[in-house]
Amino acid sequence: MNKSKTILILTAQFGAGHVSVANAIKDYITEYNPSYNIVIQNFINASIPKMNEPMIRLYEKNTKYTPGLYNYYYYLKKCFDSKYDIAHMIYTPKLTDYILDIKPDLIISTFPLAAACVNNFRKSYPNSNVSTLTVVTDVVDSLEWVYPTTDMYFVPSSEIKNRFVQKGINPDSVKVTGVPVNRNFYCNEKNFVPGKYRLLLLGGGRGLFDFDEDFMHWIDDFIKDNKDKLEVTIVTGKNDKLYDNLTNKNPVSNIKVLGFVTDMYNLVKEYDIMLTKPGGATLFEAIHSNTPIIVKIPKVGQEIENSKFLIDKGLGFVYRDNKDLKDIFYKISSGEFDSFINFMKNNISDFKYFIHPDEIPNYISELINSKA
Repeated sequence: MNKSKTILILTAQFGAGHVSVANAIKDYITEYNPSYNIVIQNFINASIPKMNEPMIRLYEKNTKYTPGLYNYYYYLKKCFDSKYDIAHMIYTPKLTDYILDIKPDLIISTFPLAAACVNNFRKSYPNSNVSTLTVVTDVVDSLEWVYPTTDMYFVPSSEIKNRFVQKGINPDSVKVTGVPVNRNFYCNEKNFVPGKYRLLLLGGGRGLFDFDEDFMHWIDDFIKDNKDKLEVTIVTGKNDKLYDNLTNKNPVSNIKVLGFVTDMYNLVKEYDIMLTKPGGATLFEAIHSNTPIIVKIPKVGQEIENSKFLIDKGLGFVYRDNKDLKDIFYKISSGEFDSFINFMKNNISDFKYFIHPDEIPNYISELINSKA
């Protein structure tokens, strides 16, 4: 293979998932062929750097305080032709300059606006020999991911592939890889102790949970009476205030509290259940680690679609409110939850049979050499 091959992976910092997918893709490629020159770049930083932080803050505020408004725009983009969404036009000129400077042989996009900009580049430079790949990072079929100049798609499931084909995309160009995650999450067997569950509470990198500190203390009190049946660890991420509250100001006694961790894959593989948020990358980290997950009914578009996937495939449990979540804890302590866990673990094993993440390097090699 040509050692001068350069792969540009464009990502974004709206949540941690897009970046983690980009890093996972890089690891897959490097393991297959370390000679490739791989560049991971935030597409906004490569175009209008001053826009990055304000756009992240806008995204965080919209999804937290005005999810209805966010979802209106999200589902609008899901249904109409992406060519009518002009938001990407402000990033295209400078990003085009960046691409011309990097001279990649392959551009991989892990964020829809980045894919839109790459499409604009391809239309402006039709004779360019660069190949393009889009990695869909949630279990969605939104048109915001679909562009006519994209050569290949990595999608999360066979159902999403079928929907893409219905949109007129060549089925040979749609590969069912699942959402790519760090291979360190891969785990075929776990040392499960019958009658005692290990539960991991995650709030993402920012440590934002779907229940408050009062509920965390309810869990702490519940464990006090059920130590022989339940072990709980909470990861507060970058939420230093929550970490300080739970360890110092108003400490819990029966929950293990961790701050920001760099080896989440080791932690996940030690636990039987994850209580977390339904991000695309998070779901597939759970799938590859054989860990059923529990999530609250989400308010944000892509997470709503992810939770539907979770239910349809029987890979986890979706609860409505704190009362529902308390019922789950009671079922765990009574042993009633055992059949649910076995059901979900079997479904996880069945689902993994239909995704092909190990083919990622081969698909990329095929694509990058197709225009050599």
